[in-house]
Amino acid sequence: MGYKTAIFLFLISGIFSAAGQGLTDSAATNETLYLNLRNINFIRNNEYSNPIIEGYTLIGYFVQPELVYCPSGRVTLRAGAHLLSYSGTNKFTLVKPLFSTTFNLSEMSSLRVGSLSGSDEHRMFDPHFNKERLYSSNSEDGLQFRFMGDQIFNDTWLSWENFIFRGDTEREVFTAGESFRYSSPPIHGFLGIEIPIQLQFKHFGGQISDYPQGVETWMNLSGGVRLNIDIDQEKYGMAGVEYLAFIGRSMTKNSPNGIETGYGQWYKLFYAYRGALFEAGFWDSHDFYAPNGNFIFSSVSDHLEYVRVTDRKIITCSLNITLLPESFLEIYFGFDGYYDSDFKRFDNAVTLHLRFDKLFKIANLK
Repeated sequence: MGYKTAIFLFLISGIFSAAGQGLTDSAATNETLYLNLRNINFIRNNEYSNPIIEGYTLIGYFVQPELVYCPSGRVTLRAGAHLLSYSGTNKFTLVKPLFSTTFNLSEMSSLRVGSLSGSDEHRMFDPHFNKERLYSSNSEDGLQFRFMGDQIFNDTWLSWENFIFRGDTEREVFTAGESFRYSSPPIHGFLGIEIPIQLQFKHFGGQISDYPQGVETWMNLSGGVRLNIDIDQEKYGMAGVEYLAFIGRSMTKNSPNGIETGYGQWYKLFYAYRGALFEAGFWDSHDFYAPNGNFIFSSVSDHLEYVRVTDRKIITCSLNITLLPESFLEIYFGFDGYYDSDFKRFDNAVTLHLRFDKLFKIANLK
């Protein structure tokens, strides 16, 4: 069985294994036309200086206007554009047309084909799905099944990132992913358990194009457990511990960085109070690599071809503050710190963004 066949079977099994998510466009009603305007203005400054990853700054914005039409309570059509601009370029770095059809299978499940709800909405972990994708790779295209109940979240998707035509000299690129999380009901009124499982495949290949590199498929798997402690019915916030295990493996055994299998472990403590979240942790890995992940956790460099640091031991900390002054506006500030005990250095990243997302009713077409 080929890798593509196995990945597509994985996607289909994910779609039919669950049953429920809130309506993708729950605010929409039958025969109504809307304008959905999404925008994020962002600044992320990565003060990195180590053999793995260089420091850089992302500053800019994207705007995503979409017409939203609901011919019935079960079907939603969306058409628009995604425009990304980095400050100082005086142009749009990315201009993409958007179109999608969403079929609501039930009150808690939906199937979407075309432009997807991607980036942070997958709820993936930073080591194998970089949270910076919220800014740089927000728009995804492919197919997606989403399920969200009171205790279960499930997102199964295929994101096609590079299409090829016959005779092209580059590889096709796509990511197939599964993000699952079970959240227990309250235990003794103040304890909660969450069990996340995440799986993704990154494929570089294609049979109809002529490219010098070999076909490459990478698999990343993660799972763990999180214990939440409600402090006096959240009057004083919530605290807890989390353990996450990561595995990365080259399915084609021809990874250009020389890594065939690697692993990582992340031990974390956290405290959340209102809109603030503080985390402290310890990352311990051996030959870990994730093509879509944050390279600060990786064993290979994002810019130097032959640099490889087999073992990584990093003390991590973060502070995230999210303010919601309006239902359609989010103000976010984030600080991430990384102390590498082998390099004896502290790297950090600071993020600030304003996110606007509002649905405007244009007309009732009945």
